[in-house]
Amino acid sequence: LRRGELAGLEWSDIDFKNSTITINRSIVTTNHNGSIEKDPKTQKSRRTITMAPTLVNVLLEYKKWQDDYKEMVGDYFQDTDKVFTQNDGKNINPSTFTGWLNQLLKVAELDHYSLHSIRHTHITMQIAAGVPIVTVSARAGHARTSTTTDIYAHFIRSSDQQAAYVID
Repeated sequence: LRRGELAGLEWSDIDFKNSTITINRSIVTTNHNGSIEKDPKTQKSRRTITMAPTLVNVLLEYKKWQDDYKEMVGDYFQDTDKVFTQNDGKNINPSTFTGWLNQLLKVAELDHYSLHSIRHTHITMQIAAGVPIVTVSARAGHARTSTTTDIYAHFIRSSDQQAAYVID
């Protein structure tokens, strides 16, 4: 997911029974209005994707933590159904995710990476694993498969070379 899509994610968008997440909205930051909710980047960005079992477990654990936190702080928390919020339950600024990642990388003494580079890595790993490009593109929310192939052309070419060696 893009960071704005993460910020817009609501618990009602998560189907734990079927292990899916539906992306319906995005939070963006504007100079005049602060953080506002809007439609995702493109029509194809509205999508439902299957979650890995590990993600399902992590989200269930996080939901329990958030429910316990809401109970502890009571009326202070504005329940918006958002998965990720400020401490008071209000919409989170998408750049907050960047700050969290930077803190995590620093504590772990790892090189700096952007959230978007992690998104690129995720998509590249799907292509490397042989996931059909149509599926990869749909999961990424790209408007066209050509967007995916244009962005990841360098990797697709190296995969093509590997395919030649495998068949040889």
